[in-house]
Amino acid sequence: MKHLLLIAALCAACTARAQRPTVEGYVTCQGEPVAGVVVSDGDLVVRTDAEGRYEMASAKPCGYVFVSIPSGYEVAADGLIPRHFGYTTRCAVDRIDFELRKVDNDDFTLFISTDSHLRGDPEENDLPQFRRWYLPDITAEIRRTRGPVYSIHLGDMTTDIMWHRNDFALRKYLDAMKSYPTPFFHVPGNHDNERFIDMEVPDRLWDSLAQAPYRELIGPNYYSFNLGRVHFVMLDNVIVRRSVVKRGKPASRNDYMLDERQLRWLGRDLETVESGTPLVICMHVPIFRFSGIREDGTAAYETAPAMQRLHDQMMPLLERFADVRFFTGHTHRFATIAVNDRICQHTFVSTSAVSWKINGPESRLVSEDGSPGGYNIFRFRGKRVSWQFKPNGYEARKNQFRVYDLNCVPEAFGGEPGSDRVLVNVYNWSDGWKISVREEGRELEVVRTWTRDPLYRLVRRDALPTRPTAFLATYNAHMFAVRTASPSSTLDITVTDPFGRRYRQRIERPKTFDWRIE
Repeated sequence: MKHLLLIAALCAACTARAQRPTVEGYVTCQGEPVAGVVVSDGDLVVRTDAEGRYEMASAKPCGYVFVSIPSGYEVAADGLIPRHFGYTTRCAVDRIDFELRKVDNDDFTLFISTDSHLRGDPEENDLPQFRRWYLPDITAEIRRTRGPVYSIHLGDMTTDIMWHRNDFALRKYLDAMKSYPTPFFHVPGNHDNERFIDMEVPDRLWDSLAQAPYRELIGPNYYSFNLGRVHFVMLDNVIVRRSVVKRGKPASRNDYMLDERQLRWLGRDLETVESGTPLVICMHVPIFRFSGIREDGTAAYETAPAMQRLHDQMMPLLERFADVRFFTGHTHRFATIAVNDRICQHTFVSTSAVSWKINGPESRLVSEDGSPGGYNIFRFRGKRVSWQFKPNGYEARKNQFRVYDLNCVPEAFGGEPGSDRVLVNVYNWSDGWKISVREEGRELEVVRTWTRDPLYRLVRRDALPTRPTAFLATYNAHMFAVRTASPSSTLDITVTDPFGRRYRQRIERPKTFDWRIE
């Protein structure tokens, strides 16, 4: 019996030690405690008490602790990086405090960029284009925006193969962005991971080692925060796996899903959020994609095969939320998909269009779906939201769609000489948009069509004549066709977005097919 009591006492002591806090700290604002703030180590999720204190018996799985910034507060930043996190150490107990500052941000503006793909390559000319088209444009737009302004980057800030070839990794990205006027909340893309890992490393460690540079320089690869009345969840849905040896070097492949720890954390984080709170989930790779046009003119969509596992992981966690938006990048083209009456996925065209290297001295930044490179501006007013696409270097009010006179487009690029048809590409089309085409005052029937953008097909041919299967134009769901009565008539085209903004073009025909972008 004495032995049994001794064993029980030892077990109780071990349990007590295991439950002792290994990370603790305070969350304050101007020296005053802030209660009820969510803090996490990427696995456990706790709240601060009335004294602003938190503690957790953490195994320190990710090497950091982050605070889920509460509504009505901000954190300081070191340049581009908001300091909503702190790194843990091998000490028995880490003390990590967080200082907040109050702000009235129920109404705020969010600038969203994705797929910058900076490479530092003199042949591909990415940095000069980035500094000419994107950086001054978005900087000026932010500075003229009133009220609280925040920025999100949806991944692929860099291009992993150039980390070694051009010595252009994440630190160089931060250098290139030094003049950017706000901090960025980042998520990693598939090209923001270390590409080459020693083949002797066990498979289970590949993803952790691939993420290490990102975590060191950018911060947590998944986390959450609140802006105004909206809860944001930032996810890393790229898992790096061992693949094969190529040219004597180890190579990796990607799975698009959440690992067990991140999925467990996501469930715990969402438990802290009321079901009526608008939820924005940011991640690099989208779950859904367009697959065609139905007979009734609506766009069909599907779960991308590579994303089925992620779909099955996430959808049960979102069932109780009434307003969910996914913000995604990766594809370099637009796709706004209303999954149901509660969930909408916004996939954004990239800052770099299809690729900086596609653009010659006379061409413009155009992506595979014909959309120009740019960024997106979301305006949150309480729980209401509106958005607008801003193309690099052009006024938003003048460039939300492009018109092609198919009589004048060569057949090699999708033209239909003699058809008297006109094609309209409305880049960021979604449910709620409207399009009107009038020919000499007469309203024409507009038909949504599943086809490719002619200008991008021309851009791609001229840029990559020796690579016939690379960067091909994609069929997309934001193309509209009309048949006119005359090949030389004038058309008045009005496109209206869901928020009542009207964008107009008068098209004098025949309309030349060239590089000019309205």
